[in-house]
Amino acid sequence: MLKILAVEDNPAILDFYRDFFGEAGFEVQTAEDAFSAITKHQQFKSDLIVLDLNIPAGGGMLVFDTLRNRLNDPVPIIFSTGKPELLPNLKNICNVAVVSKPADPEFLMATVKRLLPRHFGQAVDNNPPPPPPPPRLPPAVKQKILVVDDDVVILELYTEILSKAGFEVQTAEDAIGAVTVFQNFKPALAILDVDMPAGGGKKVFERLRIQLASSAPIIFSTGSPESVAGLERNLNVMVLKKPLTPEILLAAVRKLLKIG
Repeated sequence: MLKILAVEDNPAILDFYRDFFGEAGFEVQTAEDAFSAITKHQQFKSDLIVLDLNIPAGGGMLVFDTLRNRLNDPVPIIFSTGKPELLPNLKNICNVAVVSKPADPEFLMATVKRLLPRHFGQAVDNNPPPPPPPPRLPPAVKQKILVVDDDVVILELYTEILSKAGFEVQTAEDAIGAVTVFQNFKPALAILDVDMPAGGGKKVFERLRIQLASSAPIIFSTGSPESVAGLERNLNVMVLKKPLTPEILLAAVRKLLKIG
């Protein structure tokens, strides 16, 4: 089993890496700063490192320099950063790639395959092939989805996943913004965080159902599903536990929107 070390100081992104790479058949370890990244790699003997550029205790470049220059370690490294323009020269170095945040899941996996061609070939031979990417909805039936969360990283991740699947997406970061955008955007479905400013997901749910008399399907995306478990008894409501993989998110959306 191939080993991936994910180095990131954002817990939501680390959770995504654990689920995404775990479901793809990799063994995953994580670290949140430069020092622990180097230590964990030496203990874990990872086959590839996904490395954030801005991490505590020195940053991703310190990890890179230590591995390449001090330890002479050629382990493949994928830099994941919101500012890829800061790393233009690294793209030409052997066993190094740069991906932009939020990382597109398909592009991220393609980059892993490119950096681990022989190893990944063996993994594919011994495991069933991954499912094909979800079909893109034709423009004529493109449906609107509202995503509400106070974590900008999650907003960007869900927007990327849903947009690639063919949906039109708008976002909000608090309960007041959620209701305002809902009224103007008129989405076919809303994805709500539970704990967010200006009232929380429950308040948004109550306003949509009672004041606006909307029956639009709602997905609660939360780290504490027990706090809204009772709402699943309502029509067109689903509660999912964070972090959500692309497959789980899209399956829930398609189920509530009755997309075959």
